[in-house]
Amino acid sequence: MAWRSEYQPNTVPAMLEQRARECPNAVAYVFPEWGQRQTWRDIWEEVKPLAYGLRRLGVRRGDKVALLMTGRMEMIVAMYAAACLGAILAPLNAYSRKEELAGYLAESSPALLLLGSEGHKQHYPAMVAELFGEFEARGQSLPAWLPARERVFVIGNNGDDRAGFRSFGMLFEGGGSLEEEHEAFRQACLLVRSSDPLVLLFTSGTLGSPKGVLRTTSSFLTSSTRGAPSGGWLSSVMAKMSVKIMQRFNMLNLLPLYHMGGFATILTTLGSAPVCTIMLSRFNPALALEAAEKERCRVLVGTPYMLQGIIAVPNRSRYDLSSLIGVAFTSAAVNPSIIQKVTGELKLRFFLVSYGSSEAGAVASGTCLMGGGFVLPMLFRMLKHTKLLGGLIPYERFMHENFSLAGKVDRSIEIRIEDPATGRALPLGEQGEILIRSHRVMRYIRDEAERPCHQQDGWYRSGDLGALDEHNQLTIAGRMHRIISRGGEKISPVEIENAILRIRDVEDVMVLGIPDDLYGEQICACIVPKQGAKLSADRLRAELAPYLSAFKLPKETIFLSALPMSGTGKVSVAEMKRLALEELGSLRRHA
Repeated sequence: MAWRSEYQPNTVPAMLEQRARECPNAVAYVFPEWGQRQTWRDIWEEVKPLAYGLRRLGVRRGDKVALLMTGRMEMIVAMYAAACLGAILAPLNAYSRKEELAGYLAESSPALLLLGSEGHKQHYPAMVAELFGEFEARGQSLPAWLPARERVFVIGNNGDDRAGFRSFGMLFEGGGSLEEEHEAFRQACLLVRSSDPLVLLFTSGTLGSPKGVLRTTSSFLTSSTRGAPSGGWLSSVMAKMSVKIMQRFNMLNLLPLYHMGGFATILTTLGSAPVCTIMLSRFNPALALEAAEKERCRVLVGTPYMLQGIIAVPNRSRYDLSSLIGVAFTSAAVNPSIIQKVTGELKLRFFLVSYGSSEAGAVASGTCLMGGGFVLPMLFRMLKHTKLLGGLIPYERFMHENFSLAGKVDRSIEIRIEDPATGRALPLGEQGEILIRSHRVMRYIRDEAERPCHQQDGWYRSGDLGALDEHNQLTIAGRMHRIISRGGEKISPVEIENAILRIRDVEDVMVLGIPDDLYGEQICACIVPKQGAKLSADRLRAELAPYLSAFKLPKETIFLSALPMSGTGKVSVAEMKRLALEELGSLRRHA
């Protein structure tokens, strides 16, 4: 009789225990910068004593444990340990400044705060100490959302680096007998359910303030890992073979663990297939290339902007990337130009696209196999049951799109395309706002009463424009808030961006609507030229003229060295608008 965990299925303790038993010596996670490499058995054996320590501090089911640190093994172990107790994880943006951190803490009210010593040009313990100091200097008691000093722990043995807070290592010390500790841990694990809140994720905040979304464990899992009935002995054999195959794969996950895609990647591999995951402390294109070469990575996972950053590294040719066979574009719409550029430069055999959000979870995905042969199609069929790969879509289908093909909508997801002006449901092929309904849709911990996007009947208003075709494939045309209204004409910036990216000397672009007294808004193209290229606004308009109507041609053009990124690997729209208006104001003053 096959072994089965006593813990509830599809919970973190059950999945971790299963991994430790079924593939104990398979490497689970690697952080090359820290020299950290751990197997599934290593992780399970480290999770238990850390969970004992968290429990001794009073961490219980439903409490929140906040983590502010750059990527490292201790973060993964701490998240798993807290999750085994039924606590809610709150990984915070590692780029946070003091005011932003205060906002995250006020939203999450953590029972415990775990810090790295430093990262992204800031010292996290000193920043938290400043927050304490501001209240103490005013003689005020600490707010309920700020945990007491003795409940803040810092990774690092140097007392000066910890700014007076306790060492992370102290969580492993003390306690009663090992048998008593383990039995208390076991009892806590038995109470955990897959429907419990698992993680508080904050939206990327590309428009301004991030919002917190509570996600359950089950909202990350595919139908195959949520207890779907067995397909008999053949399915069982295929499943065992796919596990063996996946143990030989490894992927470089460029997404941070406070990002929906980054967190979902580690949880999906925990539940679906034991792929070795290589991660960085932070995204850096050169470090990513080093890791891909050193670890002989097979797949890269990241946002389109991250993957573009990698192929733009000037000395990329000196890295041996012959092990790479595919990429997974996540978290943002990816247009045909970027797909061509990334897959061509890296000489890839396949790519994946996906569409989802912190609020809606995974919605649609698709896989494209490129080149001849029978090995990849055969491998795809073997691994299909893991649900790590989306449905097959021909390469030509991606290239014929003016917008971004997000893949096939998952079977468990309902999609409605709605006219933003009238609320009328639109037929197949027509473009409107995408509404989503499924078990994966989660609410904000503080819903906006003025502009609710979660409807009473379960539909979530995504704020994205798109269309659905007869094959249940979803196309993304851009964000509604980015639609430019010029003299009554509604213009999609994505269409203009795709046309601009066809120009040989353009590395990257974002198109914005800027205020205009006559037309309401005018089109502004913010362009990153390729290194050494000589681009001008006149040349740009001349090369775009055959592809765009006259009213869609950019009125203003500014050239930048890079587009401003948020900590989640997306372009910050709010920061981009600020930079564009400042740059245009400066150009006009000196004209």
